[in-house]
Amino acid sequence: MLMGGCAASPGLRRALTAAYKPANVYVRQPILPPAIRRVAVLPLPRSPEDGDQAAGADSLGPLWLDELVKRNIFEVVPVSAEDLHTITGRSGWSAEDELPLDFFQRLRQATGCDAVLFACLTAYRAYPPLRAGWRARLVDSSQHLTWWSIDELFDAGAGSVAIAAEAYARAELNLPNPLLSDTGVLHSPRRFGQYTTWAVASTLPHR
Repeated sequence: MLMGGCAASPGLRRALTAAYKPANVYVRQPILPPAIRRVAVLPLPRSPEDGDQAAGADSLGPLWLDELVKRNIFEVVPVSAEDLHTITGRSGWSAEDELPLDFFQRLRQATGCDAVLFACLTAYRAYPPLRAGWRARLVDSSQHLTWWSIDELFDAGAGSVAIAAEAYARAELNLPNPLLSDTGVLHSPRRFGQYTTWAVASTLPHR
């Protein structure tokens, strides 16, 4: 009995674990400047070599846009891969790429944007333990200043991430019974993807 009392059960260990909060985040200031009202949101780049990443970009891209619209921080101007290719010569860009000198000027002329939001999936796994890595950056289109950036890996195999994902699912998703301990978020790529987009977007500056 004494030995049993020394080893915490998995349920107790989960209960004692704090919910995960993204930490690798940069925010220039907590409130967005009035000049940033209209933001061109670029599509998630698809890897030609990594089929899992490409599938993740296809499935999580719409969820990312939905979450940004729900935040209502700025006017979301989605840029399709086809339009981006017409404007810039490529259908996908990350903030780490070497951009053309007139990149922001082209997007500003085409969309009327005050800023550009880059995002990409750095990792994706659609089977348990689910995983999604996000790297994103908000850059104004005039001075090219970074107002916000994040680089995070959400791994459902980590106890703190699992706790945060389940708490999100119970509070935010329309579940048949929100009191159920098993929300399915740790086994559903879509639900876990919704959690990760929410977690990433929640670190954006406020209006």
